[in-house]
Amino acid sequence: MITDHQEVARYRLAEQLRAAEVRAQRNELRAAAKADRTGGPRHELAVVLRRLADRLEPQPRNHRPGLSVVRSQAR
Repeated sequence: MITDHQEVARYRLAEQLRAAEVRAQRNELRAAAKADRTGGPRHELAVVLRRLADRLEPQPRNHRPGLSVVRSQAR
């Protein structure tokens, strides 16, 4: 005869196993989608071209105002 403690333990183990299987399936789908998205030579070429474009024409960076702004307003 199974005690209440053993029954609860079996139930919890079954739930944990079910959750682990769902996580594994989700991770497999996510990995497959990522491989499709980033796997090809076109993607690699696009990355290289984007880096080259950034090197030739860097994006403007927002600089915080320095003391010159404070001094010009104080006068």
